[in-house]
Amino acid sequence: MAGEIVYADLSNLGDCSSPAGKHHAPPSCPWWHRFLLKAGALGQLILLVLVVVLSIRAYVGCKLCPQDWQLHGERCYWLSEELGNWTQGTKSCENQDSQLVVLQDKKEKEHIKSVTFRSLQPVWIGLRSQQKEWRWVDNTPFNPKMFGTLKEMEEEGCGTLKAKALEVNRCDAEHKWVCKKKPFLLYPVTPGVGEKCVASI
Repeated sequence: MAGEIVYADLSNLGDCSSPAGKHHAPPSCPWWHRFLLKAGALGQLILLVLVVVLSIRAYVGCKLCPQDWQLHGERCYWLSEELGNWTQGTKSCENQDSQLVVLQDKKEKEHIKSVTFRSLQPVWIGLRSQQKEWRWVDNTPFNPKMFGTLKEMEEEGCGTLKAKALEVNRCDAEHKWVCKKKPFLLYPVTPGVGEKCVASI
């Protein structure tokens, strides 16, 4: 038998009929396992949404105005104590990183009355005529459809607000002025429910 080749029958090694060779499907999970798995996934989704919402709220922050300035909406307003001409008012506002107030709408015009303590004296605003063209200090054109036409609008001059009316004055006249600027934003780490910010710093 020295030269004989021996063939082994390997067909039974992986026999599925033998206990060791059988492949069983995993037993199906009880219904409550599937329920807990779905509930856990839903809970994680809700938690993720809450984290995103709270993160956004944390970055909204508190709006703060400098001392003696009033916060209204998205802007801070300040009324000067001294009198000066339009150019002095412009420079005073610029020195405080602000500008003479540029009115965006009628609601803001109404608010300026509370800033001026309902004074009947005119206050400088950021409106000026140069070569009979009326523009705001931010270089946007005056919109007569929104605010109405100014008396003596055809003349050179500077704009004031007196009570509810916009008026034209000589730019060298002496009035108080109203400045406007963006508020400082303070970002709380964990804003509390109903937390309010102090409006001045």
